[in-house]
Amino acid sequence: MKNKRVWILLGGLVLISLAFLLLSFRLAVSNTQIMQRIMTTELEGNYPTRLQRDDKISLVLLGEGPLIGALQKALTEQIDTAGMGQIEVEQELESKYPNPVLVVNVDRPNTIWMPFFAMSQFSIHAGYATNGETAFMKDLDTTKPYIRNPDPSVVNLYTEYEVNDRSSGLISRPAYHRYLADYLAQEIVQALKNLYNIQGPTGGMLHRSFG
Repeated sequence: MKNKRVWILLGGLVLISLAFLLLSFRLAVSNTQIMQRIMTTELEGNYPTRLQRDDKISLVLLGEGPLIGALQKALTEQIDTAGMGQIEVEQELESKYPNPVLVVNVDRPNTIWMPFFAMSQFSIHAGYATNGETAFMKDLDTTKPYIRNPDPSVVNLYTEYEVNDRSSGLISRPAYHRYLADYLAQEIVQALKNLYNIQGPTGGMLHRSFG
């Protein structure tokens, strides 16, 4: 009887562990701080034409780990919800795509996760080009307030995010990655919406931190 109880207890612990590793649930409080920098083309009145829901946007995600998969899903959902176009996920980074392109590069996160506590620190870089060309990210001079582009019909957007998060409560591993991905996708999509809707500043650098 005693051995049976031990086996039942061990089986229960295994099931609970698997639930935290495989299922998505979150009853936690998160303190997320982001330092953000935004650069755009110096538009000079030449604002980009708003994308329609049927337009295509190539999405390139660079990085490794479960956060990449969660971010792909979050960006696809939020861009679709915003009616900005249909996402086409690209497997490789190319120099040019036939439609506007969004490139997101996620540095390997420094993450500590436990069922009742999690923390992450990492950086992310995102670039957007209406002409589908990605070379501007390699040649970018981040000391300048604007992105210089010799073609006045092309609009570029570049953003950097330094992310620090501390979450406490009941949180599974997939749910933690999903939380971070949703948070970052919201920031990226908002930058794109501001670019097309001409809301707020259209260039320069922005730093902000919030919880």
